[in-house]
Amino acid sequence: MIMLLTRLRLRNIRNHRYSELECPPGVILLWGENGAGKTSVLEAVAMLCTAQTFAAVPERSVVSRDASEMELGGEFCTHRGVRHEVVYRFPRDGGRRKIEIDGAPLTSAADLIGRFPLVTLSPDHGAVTAGSPAERRRFLDIVVSQVSHAYLLDLIEFRRILRHRNALLAAHEKLTGRLRTELEPWDRAFAAAAVRIVRRRRSFIDAYRPYFLAVMRDIVGAREVPEFRYRQSVETDLEREKAADDLAAELAARLPSDHARRSTMIGPHRDDLEMLVNGMDVRTHASRGQHKTLLISLKAGEWFFLNDHLDERPVFLLDDVFSELDDDRFGNILRLIPLLGQTFVTTANRTVLDRITHETTERALYQVEAGTVHRYMEAA
Repeated sequence: MIMLLTRLRLRNIRNHRYSELECPPGVILLWGENGAGKTSVLEAVAMLCTAQTFAAVPERSVVSRDASEMELGGEFCTHRGVRHEVVYRFPRDGGRRKIEIDGAPLTSAADLIGRFPLVTLSPDHGAVTAGSPAERRRFLDIVVSQVSHAYLLDLIEFRRILRHRNALLAAHEKLTGRLRTELEPWDRAFAAAAVRIVRRRRSFIDAYRPYFLAVMRDIVGAREVPEFRYRQSVETDLEREKAADDLAAELAARLPSDHARRSTMIGPHRDDLEMLVNGMDVRTHASRGQHKTLLISLKAGEWFFLNDHLDERPVFLLDDVFSELDDDRFGNILRLIPLLGQTFVTTANRTVLDRITHETTERALYQVEAGTVHRYMEAA
């Protein structure tokens, strides 16, 4: 038995007044015109699993326009057969979101991360290969946080320290001895958390790389050789025993520059994950089809990695991912989907609908029209 989302309920999310659907194992295909509300179903799953939508929008914007509150509900069945009910509520007026598991409220959204593992791929993720370093750091942080709660707590603490450090830099008009004294304990805390974060990121990359490479080979063979390298914003060797002391000293040495910018210019919040294909930087040399193939390989590799490193099998969300692929890559990716556990797929393309139904035997088909979900009956 594997972990499944067995039932999903949506109320007042975008154009869905109320939708409910059963979620069997295998592929759950959501078909309908653009704007019908297919992506909203996937957003609901993402919020139930991670407390955030995968789209780059404020949470408040997904609440239906004339509704006071959005409510989502999901029933999960673990690999041991234990059932859990997750309820997620978010008020339009900007109040606090409320998350409950089996009727018990969570004190922090961080307590949800990793409980019901999730992998998502949508058009918004194109920035992972083509966009800024922040998008690649976000990719790293989301994956590692699902396998390591300690990493997630370090990340939360690091961000708190960084805000305090930057606030001190901004609060002092001049670089004085008083500022150096005030920064000293924050720099020590910053360095200690930063070392733990970077070490965990590097360890993850080493463990994850074989999964990514295997999927990429399945899709394109040996003609495109991918690689990625972790790029630190500082040359300090963070693997050394006294790495935290070295990084704190580097922060102190760079204080004049940081003070002039009113911002901390080194640390894990400035690092990058450099991605290459055949030795060339994908941001400047990859075609649109190669970007899409890399993204799908990254995400499928993420699924296989999480599947091997967690007790529960992740749910996979694929939102309109099959455009800009040649027929060969499309076919190879379709053959991967049955291996990826419970997978939600959206499409507005009838050809994609027909090919997925032809390639998969374990599936449920839903049609989405104007915020309403109903079972789609295949032609005999």
